[in-house]
Amino acid sequence: MTRHLAGTAPHPVGLPALPFRPDCKVRSIELKDGRTLGFEDVGARDGLPVIYFHGFGSSRVIRHPDDAIAERLGVRLIAVDRPGIGSSSVQRGRRMLDWPGDVAALADSLGLARFAVLGWSGGGPYALACAWALPDRVITAGVISGPAPLVGVGSTSYLIRSHRAAARAAGSAPWMIRLATWRWARQQQRDPERHLDDAVAKMIEADRVVVGDPQVRAMMLANADEMYRQGHRGVYDEALIISRGWGFALDEIRVPVVLWHGDADPTVPVAMGHFLASQVGTCRARFYPHEGHQLFVERWEEILSDLIS
Repeated sequence: MTRHLAGTAPHPVGLPALPFRPDCKVRSIELKDGRTLGFEDVGARDGLPVIYFHGFGSSRVIRHPDDAIAERLGVRLIAVDRPGIGSSSVQRGRRMLDWPGDVAALADSLGLARFAVLGWSGGGPYALACAWALPDRVITAGVISGPAPLVGVGSTSYLIRSHRAAARAAGSAPWMIRLATWRWARQQQRDPERHLDDAVAKMIEADRVVVGDPQVRAMMLANADEMYRQGHRGVYDEALIISRGWGFALDEIRVPVVLWHGDADPTVPVAMGHFLASQVGTCRARFYPHEGHQLFVERWEEILSDLIS
């Protein structure tokens, strides 16, 4: 049964004025096909493992800037780059359901029999894919501000204009998506600070407050370099995958799912969150009034606590 829980009032980010993750070191494993999978392993070494999936247009660095929160909560947070992003090499022709195999291989390499998964924004569908494909290993799956499928689920009345355009292009003119992601990458790489400032100017007030924190801004600027470390192909693949059919049915997920979504999210409309909550029978959903797409920063401690409870 799906439960909808009202969110509490927003609280200040309150991050200390420290350098952006000065001690984090990227690790990697080699997969059976010769690809490299890059990740950071932080938090409580003997804690409950949570494998974290970044959003679309980002990399493993986009999470809460203070990894001490995970350590304090007894969470071992493993933030992993998807193929073609950050420190993970490209996987040509990949699909959504290729990802659970990579996650299982990563877990095997770290000696993890069971683990939770957590995805923000475009990482949400990958968390659901792991819940569907790895029910004997995934303890619970968390989705923060995650999109619903753009195609293949009957009624998609929750789609906004840009999502409908992406779905059409992915089906009949993928070159349009390649051109759009190339232009976006060029603008971002040419002047990361200006690109970020332009994006912030279009955000709702709740998100601007979050991104206005110096550590969050530093994290987003670091991501501008990291996400293109392998070139532009990874972002193009990501756009195609999320715009096409995901390859599994939401109502077949048997693993417990927790969802968090802001009612005022302009990037991933809250109607998408309501759709996911209605389709995934194991879902427990929280919706937060007046909060936007960046709520994962303000709500990070609450999210991790809820996920592992």
